[in-house]
Amino acid sequence: MSTIILGLLLGLPVAGTLLCAVLHQRRILETVTVSVGGLTFLSALWLVAEVMQGTTISSSEGWLYADGLSAYIIIIISGSALVVALYSTGYLRRQIRDGKVSDRQLWLYYLLLNAFLFTMMVVLLSNNLGFLWIGSEATTLATAFLVAFYERERSIEAAWKYVIICSVGIGFALFGIILTYYSALHVVPGSGNALNWSSLMLVAKDLDPAVLKLAFIFILVGFGTKAGLAPLHTWKPDAYGEAPTPISALMAAGLVNVALYSLMRFYVLVNTAVGGTYAPTLFMVFGLVSMGIALPFILLQKDFKRMLAYSSVEHVGIIVFAIGIGTPLAYFGALLHLLNNALAKMVLFLTAGNVRLAYGSRLMRKVTGAIKVIPVSASFLIVGVFALTGWPPFGVFISEFTIVTAGFDRGYVVPVIFFIAIIAAVFVGFIYYTSRMVFGEPNVPVTGGEAEPLALWVLGLLLAALLLLGVYLPPPLEQVIENAARVLKG
Repeated sequence: MSTIILGLLLGLPVAGTLLCAVLHQRRILETVTVSVGGLTFLSALWLVAEVMQGTTISSSEGWLYADGLSAYIIIIISGSALVVALYSTGYLRRQIRDGKVSDRQLWLYYLLLNAFLFTMMVVLLSNNLGFLWIGSEATTLATAFLVAFYERERSIEAAWKYVIICSVGIGFALFGIILTYYSALHVVPGSGNALNWSSLMLVAKDLDPAVLKLAFIFILVGFGTKAGLAPLHTWKPDAYGEAPTPISALMAAGLVNVALYSLMRFYVLVNTAVGGTYAPTLFMVFGLVSMGIALPFILLQKDFKRMLAYSSVEHVGIIVFAIGIGTPLAYFGALLHLLNNALAKMVLFLTAGNVRLAYGSRLMRKVTGAIKVIPVSASFLIVGVFALTGWPPFGVFISEFTIVTAGFDRGYVVPVIFFIAIIAAVFVGFIYYTSRMVFGEPNVPVTGGEAEPLALWVLGLLLAALLLLGVYLPPPLEQVIENAARVLKG
């Protein structure tokens, strides 16, 4: 049974990629991609159901592995991919009508979207840390061409910057993995298993702490670069700003969580092997630094998509900071924030796509009076900003409140005060810019109209989910998060 589930999660995106490679008709590309997204999401639900009944599932050869943590993040990733597939149909049809996308670009988009989903699944299902690294590098290659999708000078420059910075970062991660292998070589029975997560955790307390401490520095720099942790985040505003809006949304809700997953895997291993406050302290410091560095760029931003990119830097910092607190409540808050942030980022990036289609610009000074031009999307925009910045009664407020409570309970008063101050300042900046975009009178005549009905329904459902998570946490979801949190506890 486990082999079937793992095969579906990897095989469906591969099948979608191959079908898109040979079938070039628009309707077929759309149908294949949406179907793959939907079936992958259903397979993820099946995986969660199986994991909740036991502890882990794995392939017979031991190469593939899934536990509560990987199953939870696979749900978020596959759900995000399904949303992007549904939204992309109307978005790209409109860009084709406007002459901004060619048939060749459309074909390449759907081909790489399926490939992107496959590479993320490779990371999340790999038991072997070497394959996890290969999958991480493959996500960069799959998305680099999507960042350069519009083939403008800025897009190509952003794609090269993304590839170079992330590849250098992943190179550091590879060195950390090699050091981890070295520390396990004489401890794990059989050198072939010395990179398997399941084998390493069994002997974690016997690994060389000094070597693992050094390895963790390289891992944190490497996968932290991929997640967009400051000061390793400089690729993110350019890549998010230049990529097609649905891809920016999937990178913010999917790629970031894949990189965080890799960091969490090593955090658990090092924390178990080394003990003390070594790994938690590094996480707390990097988390607060990311939040602090993102703040001025959010407050002084001109481009809404770039502002959302810096918000992603901030929220990655929030999650890493929460994990660094190191208590069960903090782990629960961090994992809940993974989901809430993914939902909120999807809402705002996709709504930003609606605004850009209507106004023909993503510069905030050129977007005014949106409530009179695209009233539904404008309403989603302002409500989505309240949700993203942690305003009650939305889910982000609950996860941030949980993190703050855990920090105070642990006695980290000063760091938590800084945490609250940064969040409050970010809220002020987002509300200031968004209110100028939504209200008032349009500066220039606007020829574009409201988005496709399907896109609006998708956005409405995402906002409803954020509202639900702010007032009620369904018991099945709570159990799934608690199961994932148990993995973080080691």
